[in-house]
Amino acid sequence: MKLTIPNPCHENWNQMSPAEQGRFCAVCSKTVKDFTAVPDEEIVDAFSQNSENVCGRFKTSQLNRDLQFSYINSLLAKFAVGFILTAGGFTAVKAQQCEPKRDTLDGEKIKGKVVSPIKQDSVKTRSMVVGGIHSKSIRTNVPLYVVDGKVMSENRFRKIDSQHIESIRVVRGEAAIAAYGRKAKNGAVVVTTKMK
Repeated sequence: MKLTIPNPCHENWNQMSPAEQGRFCAVCSKTVKDFTAVPDEEIVDAFSQNSENVCGRFKTSQLNRDLQFSYINSLLAKFAVGFILTAGGFTAVKAQQCEPKRDTLDGEKIKGKVVSPIKQDSVKTRSMVVGGIHSKSIRTNVPLYVVDGKVMSENRFRKIDSQHIESIRVVRGEAAIAAYGRKAKNGAVVVTTKMK
């Protein structure tokens, strides 16, 4: 992702009034965010989460270069957070393994019964969900992957080199279904690659 500003604002940052997320520009009536001390990953997140134009203050060293970020980690983190938010809170509990105890009964005193030694421990460690929620496998909520206007499988999508990606847009809900049909009921990840 490369950050360019086609029409830069020439207002003085120091004359803008302080606001919650930066400063307020009275000329354009927008909040201008200060990105000068922000790492590249936060800049990418800020622009990928907003569909409207974002006003920001940048250092010249941040402009007209490829921003460094881990696309796969960022994408996986977004999916993980989305899954946790949609599935609700849950707690994983592990069963404890029982200690084997020595048999206190003498085999000869029991008549008519055959005592056989236990060949393997019958108690297994298992994970379980507690809390009365319905859980679904994350595999059932896979989004539709659209790269340069073409639908792509998740495996092929994961093989794309992040250096070749120009922009990423996540479309959710009714907007995804309206744009890409019922296949996008779990959302769509729309990627535009850099042209060679």
